[in-house]
Amino acid sequence: MAISDSPLPQSQQLLCLTITAYRKPGLSESAYREYMTKTHAPLVSGLMKEYGIVRYNMTHNDSTSRPLLFQLYDPEFSKLSDYDCIVQFVFRKMEDFLRMKADPRFLEKVAPDHKNFADTSRSTMTIGYFEEFLDNGELVSK
Repeated sequence: MAISDSPLPQSQQLLCLTITAYRKPGLSESAYREYMTKTHAPLVSGLMKEYGIVRYNMTHNDSTSRPLLFQLYDPEFSKLSDYDCIVQFVFRKMEDFLRMKADPRFLEKVAPDHKNFADTSRSTMTIGYFEEFLDNGELVSK
């Protein structure tokens, strides 16, 4: 879809950066989750708030949660993802995220921290338009 074909005017359309993340080799699943949630997220969350990032969340996909998928999926969905975590950032403008990444605090503390937990050679990213239809159990009006 071209930018001009998006359902809302570009000024109102939220963007979502999604990372399918892998943990650093040698790091256990529990150590990875603990580091991501107790060290890395607090390191960057305040900066995200300061730069107007709307949403930041993680979904951990580990050996305890993966088997649950067999109760949910239909046969046509036979390929299971093996990433360790999905990380999502929702923001209004590219400039907000880019300004945050250019902040000296991000450059000095957040960016180098990735080497402590992430396998960036395997992780993948995508960006798209964020659409929400149900929030906290309630239908979202459009």
